[in-house]
Amino acid sequence: MIITDHDSVEGGLAGRRVARKYKGFYVIPGSEVTSKAGHILAIGIQENVPKGLSLEETIDRIHDLGGIAIASHPFSSRVSPSLGEGCLKTDGVEVFNAMNRGVENWKASSLAQRGKRPRTAGSDAHWASAVGNAGIVCNDPLEDIVKGRASLFGGYTSMRDVQVFHFRQLISALANKPI
Repeated sequence: MIITDHDSVEGGLAGRRVARKYKGFYVIPGSEVTSKAGHILAIGIQENVPKGLSLEETIDRIHDLGGIAIASHPFSSRVSPSLGEGCLKTDGVEVFNAMNRGVENWKASSLAQRGKRPRTAGSDAHWASAVGNAGIVCNDPLEDIVKGRASLFGGYTSMRDVQVFHFRQLISALANKPI
């Protein structure tokens, strides 16, 4: 399992500590870094990457920390800005995001295919019941993703769950308290 909280490796590091108690269960820490261009999944890092850097600076920092940089939901209408065509500069492209809808994922998949970029999938889970709605299967994500050896799986998060999430985000913003 790869855990990537927004702009923090803390959740992934905590998950890795818990996973050590279970034989055959592994957690790879990372972060969903907010660059000036959009979100980038920093997989395999153990230190935070500053948010607000350019796309290129963010990718360089991720690589310097031993991680790989994956374009997260590059055509999402939920997140602004989204990387769009800039996703071709990363190590791979999330072509299926369980929180997105068809056309957004289709655009990412089409561009990744045309640009010959490795493809990934993710649940984009912000609550427990959404964990595992989508993802990848491989032996070593840090090596297999960039070599195009990850198998993708997934289904969309229900519209009801997405609406509840957006409502919680709105209430959180109005109360000025993170959810």
